[in-house]
Amino acid sequence: MPRPLSSGHGAYDNYYTQRPKRGPLRRWLRGVLDLTRRGYMDRSTPSSAHRVLDFGCGDGGYLDRVAGTDRICFGTDLIEPRHPESTWTWLETTDLEATAPFDWITLGHVVEHLADPAVTVLRLSTCLAPGAALWIATPNADSFLFKCAGRWARDVDYPRHLTIFSRQALQNFLARDGLTATFSSPPRLNAVLNTISSLRNILHDNDAPLLTQITVALMMLSALTLHMVQTRGLRDQSSPELVAICRLSSSVPPPAQ
Repeated sequence: MPRPLSSGHGAYDNYYTQRPKRGPLRRWLRGVLDLTRRGYMDRSTPSSAHRVLDFGCGDGGYLDRVAGTDRICFGTDLIEPRHPESTWTWLETTDLEATAPFDWITLGHVVEHLADPAVTVLRLSTCLAPGAALWIATPNADSFLFKCAGRWARDVDYPRHLTIFSRQALQNFLARDGLTATFSSPPRLNAVLNTISSLRNILHDNDAPLLTQITVALMMLSALTLHMVQTRGLRDQSSPELVAICRLSSSVPPPAQ
């Protein structure tokens, strides 16, 4: 597995996936918010997916959601969670091929962290069962936040984020690995949460002139308002996030006649 950084560099020592779980009130509030984006949180996992792999599983939150008596779930990441849940199995990256095939493989905000994402995605595509798919979520280089907030945008996160794709660039990248991508619309709530994180970045920058901070914050809020009321097609173009379901080109069903 190509790793963006060794954990010894410290870039992931206090990453959100390694922090203690939120308190009861914050977990409850987040649970209420997540009810509005259930399909996204479940990563469109089909009911027929019996063997599921989350590559870059963090604390295993997604696996906890989708694990069930008729589903076997595996997770792997740069750092093994301190307290992995019994609902899923930790998998070393060296054991991917031996454990394959998988019916559904997810990479939730992973490809932007990899030094060579094409190698990893190609490897994972060989671990798919016939007709199976990869679910990928990653920041969008054409996001309204990048245009308005610049270096304060939520996903400007070097050295953890190494590559940010536009929709076209992601399609081209996946095609080189023999995959065809079908894009879906991220929830509007995700744009709101990304904007809040970007505003927080501005507030925490003590070196920026106050007038600049206010101006950029107002631009971001105006852009968010416009984004929320746009048609789906326009909204998808400027969304802070890309969500794609990727299948091997030979397994993509032909269009309906």
